[in-house]
Amino acid sequence: MDRGPGFDESELNFVFDKFYRGKDAKAGGTGLGLSIVKGFITAMGGTISVQNRNNGGAIFFIKIPLRISDLNFKKIEDL
Repeated sequence: MDRGPGFDESELNFVFDKFYRGKDAKAGGTGLGLSIVKGFITAMGGTISVQNRNNGGAIFFIKIPLRISDLNFKKIEDL
């Protein structure tokens, strides 16, 4: 999350699109950053979303699934 200007409500559905740059975007970006992030998260079976914060700025929600079998637990008696 941040305390920047957030996104225009009309842009929220497009911020993860390739080459999308907000109407007030500063020069220098290509519009690929958030698209790449979404690609990595989707490849891991996750989801990402964004919304504007009530007091300014934006907040991103990232969910990446994890199975217990993916964790490398050690038994106490093995320590």
